[in-house]
Amino acid sequence: MSVRHTLLLAAAVVLAPAASHAQDLMSRSLTAPAADQWQSSGDGESHKLVKDDGVRGGWAYQVTAAKAGQNPWDVQANVSTDRPVKNGDVILLAFWAKAAPPPAGAAAISAPAAIQEAAAPYTRLGEANLSITPDWKLYYVAATATKDYVPQALNVSVQLAAAAQTVDLGPVFLLDYGPGYNLASLPVNDPEAARAAEEAAKTKKKK
Repeated sequence: MSVRHTLLLAAAVVLAPAASHAQDLMSRSLTAPAADQWQSSGDGESHKLVKDDGVRGGWAYQVTAAKAGQNPWDVQANVSTDRPVKNGDVILLAFWAKAAPPPAGAAAISAPAAIQEAAAPYTRLGEANLSITPDWKLYYVAATATKDYVPQALNVSVQLAAAAQTVDLGPVFLLDYGPGYNLASLPVNDPEAARAAEEAAKTKKKK
């Protein structure tokens, strides 16, 4: 069995527990899921693959932003689609990540994530402001395609220049559920964790 199929089967445990759904996830996949599919760029950016048995696949793509940028996207990690997407298709991004560790005094890393067009003006189809904690978790962004896209015309963007910080990125899944799929049935990020991270950041600013 290929690494791609192994990781998608592992994802099925979280995204679609029924065994019959594992093959369904494979057919929906728009990217290769392994951590080494990530690419990153930006002023002050550095990256490396690190061994980590705590995440599916055993490897993480570690990205460091050496300094805060004027924009969060001044340092970002990306994965591009390798299949076409049709107008109206519902897309789910799910990726493993952890802070490694958060900046001093912070409970989590602030990292906007988006499904977006791969060329200027980088139109976003879906986005979420994520609070990435020191524990491995799955994070999600959902979107609906507004036109047809050829392979490589869309990508995933995880934006890291909000502060000097390091994040470990694990397997990434970009899944196409086709047109008319109920967005409300897709998994979402933990709202309580996000609120807790926001409150911790506010408390730090007051000190």
